[in-house]
Amino acid sequence: MRIVIALGMVATFFSCEKKELPAPKYDRGDVMTAQVEMTSNYKNQIWFSLSENKVVATNLKTDWDIAFESSENGDHIILNTSLGMRVYKTNKTQLSQVTDTAGLGAHETVDSPTGNLDSTAIDWKTGNNVFIINRGYSETGQELGFYKLKIISASATQFMFEYADIYGTQTYQGTVNKNSERSFNAYSLTLHTPVNIEPLKTGYDLCFTQYTHIFYDPFQYYQVMGVLTNTFNTRMIKISDRPFSDITINDTLGRSFLTAKNAIGYDWKAFNLNTNMYTVNTNLCYIINDSKGFYYKLHFIDFYNSSGVKGYPTFEFKRL
Repeated sequence: MRIVIALGMVATFFSCEKKELPAPKYDRGDVMTAQVEMTSNYKNQIWFSLSENKVVATNLKTDWDIAFESSENGDHIILNTSLGMRVYKTNKTQLSQVTDTAGLGAHETVDSPTGNLDSTAIDWKTGNNVFIINRGYSETGQELGFYKLKIISASATQFMFEYADIYGTQTYQGTVNKNSERSFNAYSLTLHTPVNIEPLKTGYDLCFTQYTHIFYDPFQYYQVMGVLTNTFNTRMIKISDRPFSDITINDTLGRSFLTAKNAIGYDWKAFNLNTNMYTVNTNLCYIINDSKGFYYKLHFIDFYNSSGVKGYPTFEFKRL
């Protein structure tokens, strides 16, 4: 009798135990093709979401100048490098002491194209210095002028700063409130107001834009057109030894992930001097692990639209 009772208790225990459920499946879908419209002079900055398969924001590259880190402890400031901006750190501590750009040509700096926040041009946290900002050039080659800038403070909720046209007489006070849903909040020095540029940090994966690349042989700053990745919980692998069609999730094994902002960059295309056109390296592929945890494979297939106009990057991608 005791044996029967014991066996019954065991049976009851196992019949009540929860079974392991299989991991939910999701539709990986077909290969998707997308094209973005930067136009031939690359005037547009375009923000693209792979999970939504759409452009989530577009702005003129001239819509903003600088952007402020949005996290509670964030104190970094980045440039709009699509304009070819340069920064000069003066030895002055008051805006009124800076009235021209004489002698500054040999001391220009830019943000690191990798997105490393320890290598930004506006390194304001020591010295209380005034910075001169060469705003660079518009898409038509128009010089955008020089501004002088001094950062007053960065708190858990906002940045405060003052600035002026270097040849002007009026000084402006600027404030940018932090928004933790974004990585950076942008500001226009000519409109004297914050502007919404970068989408929510979980809302996009790729930014198609011009940016300043640093070449080292010889050393020079140079404007390139390429793709910058969202640095919020996003990483990427470059693959050149397997065709796009053969790439699977297993190709993430034993490979190094990259987190640099310019990990995709500009060199998926090259300019052919014989044809005076760009050619795209369709064999250069990428696996992108986005902020939501999904993996995508991606490669570029064209740089021209159906009318043969450059500045229309076309790419294929598929969720793995």
